Amino acid sequence: MSPDYVPLFTTGMGIVVLALACRMIGWISVTTTYGLLAVSQIAVCVAGFVTGNTVAASISGAAAGYLAWQWWNGGGGDKTKRRIRQLAGQFNGVRRTAPVGSE
Repeated sequence: MSPDYVPLFTTGMGIVVLALACRMIGWISVTTTYGLLAVSQIAVCVAGFVTGNTVAASISGAAAGYLAWQWWNGGGGDKTKRRIRQLAGQFNGVRRTAPVGSE
């Protein structure tokens, strides 16, 4: 195991332990747990990427994607969805004609 891998891996696993402990105590919801677990897997994925450990990076990347999807669909992304809708409402598309080439 590379020395560069250890700090981010330890951070990621620490977040996992913290998230699961808080969930068992009842301090956070299931959705928040998914979000924290996704963040932890992103840290482990970055650690694997930086050190060239492609197996750890790919497994953690897939886990991060799944956990983020669970967080988003569980209502964790509601504020983000609302902000995106507000930004989309402010967008005013302008119809323009294509330039005509002179030949």
